[in-house]
This record gives sequence, structure tokens and C-alpha cells, in this order.
Amino acid sequence: MPRPKPPEPLKFRNIRMSDSEWAKFNELGGAAWLRQYVSNKAKLPDKYYEVFQKPKEAAKRRAPKTFESRGVNGVVAIHETRSKDVP
Repeated sequence: MPRPKPPEPLKFRNIRMSDSEWAKFNELGGAAWLRQYVSNKAKLPDKYYEVFQKPKEAAKRRAPKTFESRGVNGVVAIHETRSKDVP
């Protein structure tokens, strides 16, 4: 029986384990056990992690924001600083 669709898309993650470690992992419950364990051991409340479940509109790429005005033509202002010793 296939498992139900998750609330957010799943991404493929690589993990390195020996065959004996993999057998122990599957004996503990495999991916389902790991998902439950991670959910129970998370330090922050579930509401914090909802940020990662963005709707498609929020995931659209937008133009980068710059702080330069469009009228600047590469001119750099130089300010003279005075030493504390000189009045």
C-alpha cells in the first residue's frame, strides 16, 4: 500500500551507511521512524518550520534589490577625516 502524499514536496537526500547500519536503520522503522524522530526532537515549535513551506507565488524569482540610485554613474565621494589630535 503506498503511503499518503506528504504535506510538502520530498527531496532526495544522500546518506552514507554500511550494509549493517542500513539493516539496523530499517529495523528501527526506516524513513517513517526517522521522520517521526526528527519531528519529536525538533528544538523549535512546528510554527517556526512553516516558513519553509512556501506557496508557489513566494518561491518565484524576483529582481535583486539594490541600494544604489539609478542616477549614480560610478562617482565615489571622498570625505576628509581629521585626526583627534589636530584641532
